[in-house]
Amino acid sequence: MSVLLGCALFAGAATVVLSQQEQNVAADIAAGAWLVYRHNFVTDEGRVVDNRAGGISHSESQGYGMLMAEAADDRDSFDRIWRWTRANLFIREDGLAAWRWDPAQMPPVTDRNNATDGDLLIAWALMRAGQRWGEPDLQQEARRIAEAVIARTAIDTSHGLVILPGVQGFGPGEQADGPVVNMAYWIFPAIVDLGRLSSRFPSTALMESGVRLLREARFGPARLPADWVSLSGDAPRPANGYPSQFGYDAIRVPLYLAWYSRDYPDILEIFASHWKQFGTASMSVVELATATRLAPMPDPGYQAVAGLVECSLGRRPDVALLSDFSSQDYYPATLHVLSLMAIAERYPTCLTDFP
Repeated sequence: MSVLLGCALFAGAATVVLSQQEQNVAADIAAGAWLVYRHNFVTDEGRVVDNRAGGISHSESQGYGMLMAEAADDRDSFDRIWRWTRANLFIREDGLAAWRWDPAQMPPVTDRNNATDGDLLIAWALMRAGQRWGEPDLQQEARRIAEAVIARTAIDTSHGLVILPGVQGFGPGEQADGPVVNMAYWIFPAIVDLGRLSSRFPSTALMESGVRLLREARFGPARLPADWVSLSGDAPRPANGYPSQFGYDAIRVPLYLAWYSRDYPDILEIFASHWKQFGTASMSVVELATATRLAPMPDPGYQAVAGLVECSLGRRPDVALLSDFSSQDYYPATLHVLSLMAIAERYPTCLTDFP
């Protein structure tokens, strides 16, 4: 990650002023955004706080924090977040993390089930950190968690090898239309990297099933994926018992796919075309059967996802929108930093190579 050059952070609005000479503009913006994010959502102990969910923390938030700290070369923050995560969430016997920690409850962990995306994020962050700082122990921890994910959540289906969202509650005998999956749990760049780390991590099979499902699990007039998908039939369908919508979970699908590669324009263009109908400032949750737009998603972080997709399709996004890290809650702020990281890593000249 490049050093933060020509960026000025102003208190409150966190406005970022860009250097015209710096080629990897996204890396600069991401570095500045991380400072704001760390101030707003990371405690001194290393707990990443979801301020819209009652101040809870979860394995997902901890994994995101570790990933951002590694990308920013912030070893102190990474170590604090990992220490807290290991001490407070890795209380299961199978090597996976309990998914939810609530400071208002005693004990704080009231549900010991895991969240597979949180486990993957933590493992990926540990792997990257081990590589960056030459720490084989961190890579060993990453390998252990990745292999536990496969041992406990991967199952064979007629749609290929898939990962269940958690060890309990999503399998064929646990929901009427199970297995039920969440396509946002296919963190494509993490899956590929963890496959390089461990021969026991079947990245090729998971990549194949993930891409296949993204091409098949498009619903309604907008042809968007559902947050939760049933694989009980011959074809994927929105899962029973969940809102049939493209929402706050599925918004991560194009983020992870574009972060991995620009080689899937047939999938990524679906999202870009839908958002262009209304303008990225009018992004929203979409009811799938009729493509009705429901709750608006106005925060800059959601628009940053759209900007990343534009980069993956060889088009320049709105740099002003990407650099607007104004006040927003934990989740869109997280998507914002991740999108900037993805642009910096995969499309480093996207914001400068156009007239």
